[in-house]
Amino acid sequence: MDLGYILIILAQILGLVSWILLLYSYTKEDIDDLLYIQIFVAVFDVASYLLLGADAGLLICLIELIKTVLYYKTDKDDLIFKIGVVGYCLIGLLTVRHWYACLPVIGSIVDSWGTSKDSKLANVASIVSNSLWTAYDLIILSYIGAFNDIVVVVLNIFVLIFGYSKIMRISKLRIIKFDHLTKSNVDDIYDLDVKTYGIENTWDKKYQKQVYKKNPDSFFEIAYKQSFVGYINYLNIKEEEYETLKSLKEMPSTIDLDSIIKFKHNRKSYLLIESINAKKTYEDEETIKLIDKKFCSFLRAKRNRDVYIDGVIGYAISDFENSIYKELGFKKVKELKNKVTLYELDQSGIKESLAK
Repeated sequence: MDLGYILIILAQILGLVSWILLLYSYTKEDIDDLLYIQIFVAVFDVASYLLLGADAGLLICLIELIKTVLYYKTDKDDLIFKIGVVGYCLIGLLTVRHWYACLPVIGSIVDSWGTSKDSKLANVASIVSNSLWTAYDLIILSYIGAFNDIVVVVLNIFVLIFGYSKIMRISKLRIIKFDHLTKSNVDDIYDLDVKTYGIENTWDKKYQKQVYKKNPDSFFEIAYKQSFVGYINYLNIKEEEYETLKSLKEMPSTIDLDSIIKFKHNRKSYLLIESINAKKTYEDEETIKLIDKKFCSFLRAKRNRDVYIDGVIGYAISDFENSIYKELGFKKVKELKNKVTLYELDQSGIKESLAK
């Protein structure tokens, strides 16, 4: 058999594997799980286009691979989008010798634009993008790729007709660590706290920044798409401070900054969950389950680094926080003043969380 035919057949097989993985990724409700699987989708797409000698498709899939890794590892979605568009334009210049190379370039730019818009515009953009990719894949003999593009077009048409929530199960809700606490972040946190807890139970902005500087490893944003919708603040505190907080009859207005310490290998650690706060729209079962998952992942990540969490306490001021602590398996320690409840996750509860 001619080598060219063998390469075409191998390219179709790799394309088929990519398609199966893509379908599997859409069974994942968590966006991080979806992105993780789509990293492998991009790898198989790169290999498939390489075998077909399709320069534009190969280079675009390489950019998609890099973008997906960055989406998975960081929260710089807007910057990644801009870099991606520049990359697509450069590919258009590099592959201009083939007229049809402009099809996936234009398609990728349209699709990238659509992902930053509301669901209906995103669906329309996806239909346009995948239609252009279908034409390109047929021209360069990527038949499985063309089939995959057609399926995506049909799926997006159904989503437009019947609605996103009835077809797609993917959540765009994420919990990601703050890489850097900007003035905008502090303002968002402060405004949300005032709305939820009232001014009397809200740390001032200057103190919030001081806490972050002592605690950069455990400050997390709850985000929907690229928008801030809440946050979680874990504080690693000294054991004596942990015991002191358990003995108090009311929640302190501030935490002694000297009691907030860094995690250390082969040492016991004690956590205070200072706050778990989200906008009212997101105080639902989906958010609670995601927080539960991420909290357990946080504990496992620390254990994998030989950091041993020996106890966790948390204050519940809102009904939302009470629901979260119950879902996480915390036990109620006592009722404090001003309708605040103190919860604790002891060693047995931590073991259960690690096993989830």
